Amino acid sequence: MVDKIELIKKLLNSDFEKNLFEASLWNLQDRKNKLRFNNFAYSIRELSRHFLYSLSPDENILKCSWYKNETDKKNGVTRAQRIKYAIQSGLDDKFVNDNLIDLEEIKEIRIEIAESIDVLNKYTHINPNSFDIEETEIEYLSNNVIKALYNFASTILQTKKQILDALDNEINEEFIQRVVYENIDEISLLSTHQSVHAIVPEQFNLKKIDSNSIYIDVEGYVEVTLQWGSNSDLKNDIGAEMHTSFPFCALIKIKIEDDIENADIEFEKFDVDVSDWYE
Repeated sequence: MVDKIELIKKLLNSDFEKNLFEASLWNLQDRKNKLRFNNFAYSIRELSRHFLYSLSPDENILKCSWYKNETDKKNGVTRAQRIKYAIQSGLDDKFVNDNLIDLEEIKEIRIEIAESIDVLNKYTHINPNSFDIEETEIEYLSNNVIKALYNFASTILQTKKQILDALDNEINEEFIQRVVYENIDEISLLSTHQSVHAIVPEQFNLKKIDSNSIYIDVEGYVEVTLQWGSNSDLKNDIGAEMHTSFPFCALIKIKIEDDIENADIEFEKFDVDVSDWYE
């Protein structure tokens, strides 16, 4: 159980979740309290609820193209929908199935996660059979609870990573080059004419996926030729040209569609650093 406890601490997202987990474990140490296991189980169940809600806020789920109200409440969100968002965010089922991961696999994973939550719920009920439990039984049951929490958290995060890795292959260097090529304005201020020879994204990573967009951080450099004067001026030696490069950084926002290549693309940020030019 100790190994899983340490792994769970690494999976939790916030200081609140980590503190709640520590407090939950302390319940098991209170040997004078006949409800110590029940308090432990209840606290862990609440931790799992906070963890899932932190990954899948209601306001994000309601904006997803795949969302539909399956409850008797206005803008209701089911547990299954919350798990779905925690795994695939706003990515459409068809896009996920066609490009990233088989939907049947995701359905099986969602069932596994739901079963882990059911295990946590099971041990929170107080009845004659779960009151003032013997020490050996507490050890056995607490191991089951910790295992369920670990399976719950790790399955969500591992599947999310699997989707992100698959999406990373879709958004390749060629795609980044094409997108960035159309958005270089800073260089136009440096000379009469400019021509871009190469866009080199040295690193790019998926920053996040929300209800309707994918965000990508990109860093790299652009290779350009700067020209002063016309082509005729160059021939008459009264113009000049220079080959150089400039670093750039960008935050690209891609609207989620069935096809990445044809998706709407916006730049949340695009900066070419030409500061060295003026030094």
